[in-house]
Amino acid sequence: MMLKIVEGERGEKMKTCILIGGIGSGKSTVSHMLLERGAKRVDLDECGHETLLDPEVISQLADTFGPEILDEHGAIVRSELAARAFVTQAKTIQLNAITQPRLLKVAQAQLDRLEQEGCELAVIEISAYDGPEGTFAPLVRNSVGVIAVTSPTRVRVQRAVAKGFAEDDVRRRIARQVSDAQRALWADYVISNKGTIDQLEEQVELVWQDIASK
Repeated sequence: MMLKIVEGERGEKMKTCILIGGIGSGKSTVSHMLLERGAKRVDLDECGHETLLDPEVISQLADTFGPEILDEHGAIVRSELAARAFVTQAKTIQLNAITQPRLLKVAQAQLDRLEQEGCELAVIEISAYDGPEGTFAPLVRNSVGVIAVTSPTRVRVQRAVAKGFAEDDVRRRIARQVSDAQRALWADYVISNKGTIDQLEEQVELVWQDIASK
């Protein structure tokens, strides 16, 4: 497979790679391993948190999902929003239509800043990845590759619950997300996270060596 160095819309030389995986897959663990090897990260979940501070987004979400998603100060209660937004596919689509345009702007601003700081490789971590021609196409267009982290559903649920998520919420989220099989089809690299941390580290090192050499 031929990988390329970015010389795209942002006008500077910076490689980017896309890191995808569902809740509980271990995507963030893989991301940290890549950071330890010298990469920088743009986490779209964190960008999403920033998006939920936007007054216009808050207003639209409250209109769509009800005032119960707001606390006494008018801020979004993410657990309440999730309980309403991930109930059906239609509700999830409504959520994405409101938040994703702003999310892309936040992520792009972070990438621009990393370039200005001289970053050589940025990992863009995307939980809700929907394919190379999907919502996140502007961020994917110039990437050197897509890394998918996969793991059995049972393990994913256990991990997410251990982090404080309600099991019902985790299973709803998994049901709304694409399958690991689909992620593997989209990916240039597939990391299977169902073994030990050492086995995961070995896979990450192989991926890192290939991407960093391009």
